[in-house]
Amino acid sequence: MKLKTDGRVVRLLTKHLAEEEFLEQWFHVAVGDDEGAKVAVARTTKIEDAVIEVVGHIPAPTLLGWGMTEGDVRLVLPGEPIGT
Repeated sequence: MKLKTDGRVVRLLTKHLAEEEFLEQWFHVAVGDDEGAKVAVARTTKIEDAVIEVVGHIPAPTLLGWGMTEGDVRLVLPGEPIGT
């Protein structure tokens, strides 16, 4: 399968009310525009009160190498590289 668009690196910040601390999570998103990537992360995580920002772009061949297809959202695990 061939991707038509590049993807995005997205950062999600959520606040833990009990501890007054923020949790930071990073995602690779196979969506070609910034707003679409933010919506995909919000829909996948089902988190309403969060800061979601696009922090980078991922070339389509790299996404294919990672086994991602159009519309996929993948959490970056600890120790994994965030970018390409």
